[in-house]
Amino acid sequence: MPTQRGLDRIVTFADAVVAIACTLLVLPLVDLATTGDEIPVDLLLRDHIGQFGAFALSFVVIARLWVAHHRIAERLVSYDTMVIRLTLAWLFTVAFLPFPTAILATQSGQGASTLYVATLLASSLSLAATAAWVGSHPDLASGAGRASSGGQHFWTTPALLGVALALTALVPSAGVWPLLLLLLTGPIDAVLRRRTPLPTASTNPSTVPGDAG
Repeated sequence: MPTQRGLDRIVTFADAVVAIACTLLVLPLVDLATTGDEIPVDLLLRDHIGQFGAFALSFVVIARLWVAHHRIAERLVSYDTMVIRLTLAWLFTVAFLPFPTAILATQSGQGASTLYVATLLASSLSLAATAAWVGSHPDLASGAGRASSGGQHFWTTPALLGVALALTALVPSAGVWPLLLLLLTGPIDAVLRRRTPLPTASTNPSTVPGDAG
């Protein structure tokens, strides 16, 4: 039977995996500073700008994903097997992200960009599926949590990442620049909120949209 302790363990485990992934992102940069060669800092930064850029990008991405997961966790009062499975699927993508980040930092080819964006899409889809599952099961989320999810939408970010992946795969010179499409998430959600009636706490949660990042 689900317990509060069990829910706390799920959230704690998720936070730990995210923290480890962030640590793995910075380790290659630490290696640069401990090679034993006395390289001026400005030259070190200039010669490895790709690695620093990849680290910054992935840190921001993981932070955004964590915030989205945090919003879902804030609404949870219980959990089921599907919540566990979807959380593990999301954590798999987070734990995997340092790998495409390392490739992106050292290679500029289309394959590196495509793998990176595909990983982000898989991560966003797993979060969206979690939010959708929680929103459609009233026993998993508090009444206030279900009401606060009104006007939010699950699939905006995955949809934009899907477009970004298509552009990255089809346009060799695109790189990861199509990720700038994520800047449209806020405006699109704002339009959708204006077109979606805000629910009350008594609204059937199966009709309430939510946010997956």
